[in-house]
Amino acid sequence: MERIMIIDPDIRQMQELNGGLSGDYQILNCSRGAKAMELFRLYLPSALVVDPATPELDMRGFIRQVRSLPHQGYLPILALAQITSLRHIEESFNWGVDMILSKPCSSERIKRKLDELLTGKKASPEAQLAVAD
Repeated sequence: MERIMIIDPDIRQMQELNGGLSGDYQILNCSRGAKAMELFRLYLPSALVVDPATPELDMRGFIRQVRSLPHQGYLPILALAQITSLRHIEESFNWGVDMILSKPCSSERIKRKLDELLTGKKASPEAQLAVAD
């Protein structure tokens, strides 16, 4: 079973994701960025779902560290964000995020996107920005 690490300060979003993903994936939650790298190294997830606005999380530095670690193959990173500008979207992709979904987003939609990313069916760059359900 694939392991998914969710880094998000929004407890309601994490609860919804746990309910919608837990049957198909093993889930680890992290609500503070300060613990994210430590938990990542212990858990070795197959994919990350990250809110870039998580307190104490330097998104660029975190992704750089994650991408530099020896890992078994491709590690999809899906960002859940309150998208504020085209600049933030471009920065996220430049940092190494594979897909951005705007909040709020249903667990069903996130599951579909994770399934696509984990099976190697990465969306084309034009389709990587998804709007809320």
